[in-house]
Amino acid sequence: MTLPPVQTYGREGFIQTNMENNENTRRDPVLSKLRFMAREDLSRVLNGAYISERFFGKSGSWFSQKLNNNLKNGKPCEFTPEELKTLSDALYTISIELQELADELQ
Repeated sequence: MTLPPVQTYGREGFIQTNMENNENTRRDPVLSKLRFMAREDLSRVLNGAYISERFFGKSGSWFSQKLNNNLKNGKPCEFTPEELKTLSDALYTISIELQELADELQ
């Protein structure tokens, strides 16, 4: 039995896939709810207000609007490519800090 090849995405592939998924999510409320439920566990661990204030210098509501693609002035709020890079770096920073804390506990 042969397994299919694992599909990987670089940063640009992730952004394009994410943009396509966001468009599909806006059109399909069921898909939107499923995507929200998939993120729910992670959002309980990560504090969006903290990430927003520490890494972007913005409010928690700003981050929430971007994350959930809320409409603002009739347009969906989306992360710019630069903001996605900042968010990626922020998550890596937090992961390193958590790893260091876990190592200290051993």
